Amino acid sequence: MYDPATGRTGVLQAILPAEELIADRSTAPGKHVAFLRPEGGGVEWLADATTLQHPDTALLPPP
Repeated sequence: MYDPATGRTGVLQAILPAEELIADRSTAPGKHVAFLRPEGGGVEWLADATTLQHPDTALLPPP
């Protein structure tokens, strides 16, 4: 999925309501949090699930 907040694409791992996060909920990027990981592995990041776009149809910034 494409995360427009970071300009990165990643593999969607899970989506949870922010209130289910064990960590500090004040850092949640939205009401529903998506966990994304770079394709091929790497450090996972959190994104607002409502803003994610499919990379084939997203308006990606130029490389």
